[in-house]
Amino acid sequence: MTSNLLVFIPQELCSKPSGYLLGKVVHDTCSDLKKIYVVTVRKENSHELSRCTLSTIGHYSSTDVATKGFLDRKSPDWVEIAVSETGQSNEYHLTNIVLNNKKLSPSTTRTTIILYDQRALQETELFEDKVASGNHFYELVKLIQSKRDELRNRSKFVHVYETLLLCHMVFYLYPVLFLSKVTETLLPVLKYSSLGLHIYDWLENIKWMLVTVIHNKGFRLKTGNYALAIITDVALGIFVLRLLEYYVEDMLPSQLLLNNAERVVETLKDLINWLMGAPAGLKLNHALNDIMGKFFLYHIQLWWTFLIFSKPLMDLAFKVLLLFGKLGITFQISIAADLFALVSFHTYCIYVYAARLFNIQLRGITALFRLFLGKKKNPLRQRVDSCQYQTDQLFLGTLSFTIFLFLMPTTWVYYTVFTLLRLASIGFGGFLTRLKFYLQVVPIYTFWKWLLRSYSTCSTVDIKLHPCCAEPITTLSMTMVVAPWRHTWKRCIPDTVICHPAIEWRTILHNIIWGKLLYPL
Repeated sequence: MTSNLLVFIPQELCSKPSGYLLGKVVHDTCSDLKKIYVVTVRKENSHELSRCTLSTIGHYSSTDVATKGFLDRKSPDWVEIAVSETGQSNEYHLTNIVLNNKKLSPSTTRTTIILYDQRALQETELFEDKVASGNHFYELVKLIQSKRDELRNRSKFVHVYETLLLCHMVFYLYPVLFLSKVTETLLPVLKYSSLGLHIYDWLENIKWMLVTVIHNKGFRLKTGNYALAIITDVALGIFVLRLLEYYVEDMLPSQLLLNNAERVVETLKDLINWLMGAPAGLKLNHALNDIMGKFFLYHIQLWWTFLIFSKPLMDLAFKVLLLFGKLGITFQISIAADLFALVSFHTYCIYVYAARLFNIQLRGITALFRLFLGKKKNPLRQRVDSCQYQTDQLFLGTLSFTIFLFLMPTTWVYYTVFTLLRLASIGFGGFLTRLKFYLQVVPIYTFWKWLLRSYSTCSTVDIKLHPCCAEPITTLSMTMVVAPWRHTWKRCIPDTVICHPAIEWRTILHNIIWGKLLYPL
């Protein structure tokens, strides 16, 4: 027979009229504990009692006198609760207890009454199961929130509001589903553009928000935060467009892009001409330096010619981009990232050439250095083995090692310069990516809720001894505690928004040393 009993009673039960207690009984066999979750009370012979899906687990009386509820017992586990006023607080009494069809005395069972705030548990969205097993309050939260529609008394105004909201969300859902399907089909092409990827992700986020609002029949912490973030995004986008129109005036966007691209081209030409001389007093290999410099200058001139001939096409493209720019500042950031990639594409190509050449020479020097040690790398077993070299192999290896070693300073100069440009480029791109992420999840709505200490931002409970606690039954009182801001903000990021990964500085440093390519952050 179970000797430990926990009875969870809502604090507002004292204001309810007498009736049957509805809730759930859970038996924890591991700790030999029986938990009785009282959720609500319904009047006898009422139509609400027959419609409720919760189990009838007891009877409640507004006086401390035993009622006929025990005679009308409807389940093998049954409690009868009465309340009496003592000063400024209410004292709860268990007048009758039945466990497994056996009547027990409150004085012979180790009984604990926990008074909880039902509204707080019903509205909380950040409550987590932090205990491996036997988290009583987590079970209670899930029970109350699963019966949310049965517990609340909706007025006609609330019913009309929910109906209009659902119709409004469904009206937008079908066009978003169609556009999302189209972008998913075009994703193999869109993934090469920052704007294309943002359009796809934006539609996925909108679809998630609409479906979640329809499912929850209203806005919650995540959906409300994202909806306000969209409004903020559009407002900032309109403000930035007006600001650009004021400063740019009548200049065409394509001409503005070409003017900036021309400055980049001229700066790169001056840089390469400087490298083709004696940069910082370094004496480089004249033949290799001349070949690399002319090749890079030709590549820059080829890219500049392409930009000039594509100017009419860019005029049309900018008109389309401005339409997307009106959807929000995050779209403008994606457009800026694409334009930056377009303007700096030739620097990326030069960086790839220099990095590949540096990596080949470095790996060649490393492999040929083993020749002097009488070793070679075994690629099958991924190890270095001893090896006996012949005279011609030693001569050819020494000659190749000398050539690679004396050509390395020239390659290293070009690699160092354009690696620094690449680092600046991916650093700026990473800044735009993270700025776009934070603007998508800007926590204005969440911060306002957290500042007002809303029940939806509560994550833990605080239990104190009730003032009217008397032997032999222990009475505890529960209050909800607001979650820390860092935890609140992390839990309010939409499910479809992927957080950017942490920057792996060790990997970046390793790639720089060995001449491997650096990818966007």
